[in-house]
Amino acid sequence: MMRAKAPIIQITPNEPRILETVVFLISEADRLGKQATQYDIVKSIFLADRRHLNEYGRPITFDRYVAMEHGPVPSSVYDLLKKDPVAAGLPWTRIQTGAKTYRYTDAQRVFDEGILAESDCEALAESFVTVKSLGFAQIRKLTHEDPAYVDAWEDDSDKKSFDISYVMLYDVPALEKAQELQFISEHL
Repeated sequence: MMRAKAPIIQITPNEPRILETVVFLISEADRLGKQATQYDIVKSIFLADRRHLNEYGRPITFDRYVAMEHGPVPSSVYDLLKKDPVAAGLPWTRIQTGAKTYRYTDAQRVFDEGILAESDCEALAESFVTVKSLGFAQIRKLTHEDPAYVDAWEDDSDKKSFDISYVMLYDVPALEKAQELQFISEHL
């Protein structure tokens, strides 16, 4: 029997903000002397987007989120990280570390301060430190307990991903706020 889920509000991903967010995180990892894996990047962005949404009324990336086996994932960021940076003209180096895993380094430019606000950078930097401090198992547990992930995930399905509702990304589920966000995302 299918359970009721929060409605999916279609948010338009902001591609320039998504690219600058990834550049910022890779630069931050380089600056701190830390490795930035695809997992570190997608989890940092999830935590930062959720925090920024609740503190400032908007996410950083406006990305579409999906629930996957290892937690919530920003869909456009995930797709961007899978691209060959040389072929796609992306300003970083991707190093394969496993069959389907990579780390990212050598941001070849600084992020565009005209695209990311100071509050965006603060949320991203703090989220990256959190992800690196807690590690894979603890971040997986933290994000699997997130109400938006819990609402979206279905253990008994053969699908590999499920849409996450922006309604559930608010600390208190908020349909009207998510609908307003949809309008904003379409007009950026």
